[in-house]
Amino acid sequence: MLVHAERLKAKMSEQGLDAVVATTIENVHYLSGIWNVTLQMFPHEGQCYAIVTQDRPAEPIMVMPTLEVDQVLDGFDTIRGTHTFGTFYREEPVGVTLLEHEQRLRSMSLLENAAPNSLEALVVALKRAGLADKKIGIDEIGFAPGYMQKLGEALPQASLVPVTSLFRWVRRVKTPEEIRRIRASAHVTESAIIAAAGIAREGVTEAELAREFERSIVSQGGVPRFALIRFGRNAVAGQVRPDRTALKRGDTIWFDVGCTYEGYWSDLARNFSLGEPSARARQIYDAMLQGEERAVEAARPGMTGAQVFDLMMEGARAAGMPNYRRHHLGHGIGAEVYEQPLVAPTNQEVVEEGTVLNVETPYYEFGLGALHVEDPIVIRSSGNELLTTLGRELHILY
Repeated sequence: MLVHAERLKAKMSEQGLDAVVATTIENVHYLSGIWNVTLQMFPHEGQCYAIVTQDRPAEPIMVMPTLEVDQVLDGFDTIRGTHTFGTFYREEPVGVTLLEHEQRLRSMSLLENAAPNSLEALVVALKRAGLADKKIGIDEIGFAPGYMQKLGEALPQASLVPVTSLFRWVRRVKTPEEIRRIRASAHVTESAIIAAAGIAREGVTEAELAREFERSIVSQGGVPRFALIRFGRNAVAGQVRPDRTALKRGDTIWFDVGCTYEGYWSDLARNFSLGEPSARARQIYDAMLQGEERAVEAARPGMTGAQVFDLMMEGARAAGMPNYRRHHLGHGIGAEVYEQPLVAPTNQEVVEEGTVLNVETPYYEFGLGALHVEDPIVIRSSGNELLTTLGRELHILY
């Protein structure tokens, strides 16, 4: 199970919500285990919903295209009902007996049960769940324009409120299954960094390392999301696509890379050097590592994002970079690559027990490039859990 059911139920009770409707791909997946095809392929227009009630926060009712109702077979076994919309033909069997999962799909695919569109299907689902006159939270950022008003007109006795912020608050504290997936995503990324570094030699290009990184991600079952891999001074322009710059001895190789695995993000940074790096690069990297290490060692539940930022900044400055400056030094991570709390100088969001923070200390300098270390940690009152295993030192390749 991904959903933190007790946390969701408590927040719904606090806000007097009888039900919530997830609309974004991350929140639908969080409740149902379904990474919906429509929401992935048509992120600006696609509609698919997962509804849970306060008394059954881990048992979603799905509202989805008839075309994609087969995805319920991949979802959690806690899904308690489906409502479909739109036309898709699955023809009747001829001379064969349907298997159990085929029978289930057939029953969910019946066109006589399908609504014309997603809004009408949602109205039917809410009415049948006894919610027509209840307080319902809508994950507003994934809802089609105008749908909130139309839903209110269709259910005039219901009270509709936006709850995207509620979902983000609930997801800040991870379940054991979420932590497993974040750890696995990080390990896939670490293996891909090692694979890319394994082909590093004089003359290889940034683009070649990026392709090897992405090949490794895919071979492990992950989805490449970003591969910011740059050599030497190029890394100051880190968001520029890896190009045909050839690696030279003495160059640093900057990795700021990530993927999704089973729906959960990784975002890691490492530096390698082909041969000995410059003394300046080594000095700066050591300070950045000390700054990150302060969060790994000393961040605790109850601190704000700003307090974690301050202790990391103090660590880097005390380690030899007194003028180090940065707008943020990390962020929550999970179903989305950036989640609260942000590790930033003005962020007063509290870090809770079980939050996964991606802590990082990036440094960019014209003429030098980028030096950067970044890792996910689970915040624990008894001591934080580092979710990566790849060494965090400045790696030297010979």
